Amino acid sequence: MIISVEMRLQKFLALQTTNSRRKAEELIVAGIVSVNGIVAKIGTCIDPETDVIAIDGIGISNKIAIYKKQPLILAMNKPSGCVCSHLDSYNPKTIFDFIPKEFSKKKLMFCGRLDKETEGMVIVTDDGDIAQKLAHPSYGIKKYYEVMVSKPPSDKVIHQLINGIEEDGEFLRFDKIVSIGRGYMKNYAFEVVLSQGKKNEIHRAFEHFGIFVKKLKRIRIGNLNLHGLAPGKCKKLTNLEIKKLLGDNSHNKDSPYKFRQNSKK
Repeated sequence: MIISVEMRLQKFLALQTTNSRRKAEELIVAGIVSVNGIVAKIGTCIDPETDVIAIDGIGISNKIAIYKKQPLILAMNKPSGCVCSHLDSYNPKTIFDFIPKEFSKKKLMFCGRLDKETEGMVIVTDDGDIAQKLAHPSYGIKKYYEVMVSKPPSDKVIHQLINGIEEDGEFLRFDKIVSIGRGYMKNYAFEVVLSQGKKNEIHRAFEHFGIFVKKLKRIRIGNLNLHGLAPGKCKKLTNLEIKKLLGDNSHNKDSPYKFRQNSKK
């Protein structure tokens, strides 16, 4: 089964015709490519399963396989102490050291960087369109984090984090922040949800108020969570898991809370 995902029109044309991607872009610029009867523009994204594509009024079949090969998508539970990089002279341990040998020769990219000490879910794929969908905030795929902080934020601070702050010329904001701590951990452990992906956004946002992140772990992307995947382990996603990853996540409110399970009552 081939997974259908939204893709750029020029890639679809290159896959479904004998045109190169550059030639496909030239056809779009020339105004002779339409999507559902409307003249397309460069950057147009389509759903090959449902949209009707035509060149000069002649329909392009969207019944054949969208990909020439099944895209490879891996989920990894990144341990602390390694970096999201193919090569780093200052940090010899990278996430690609944990890729199973059967996939190690693939041209792989990570979708959303975690810093060296941050743990949790990292998605690795050989498909650029999937990487774009996971990384770019315009697609609205939310990322969920467990955060341990150095001191409790006030209600005012939480309100400001939700509404957004300016930090070093960038606008930082949390989609959601809720306490998940109990006992002595109450007001120190939180779930934070982000839909954008600014560099070190959670650290920077808290530090703006003099609060420091003691521990950070990404527990979920979209509707896909770690499902007990041990640190340093990596697995190939099933078709169902890919749909969870790329699909809408607004209705699913379940989250695995490691901090909650380990806290004292």
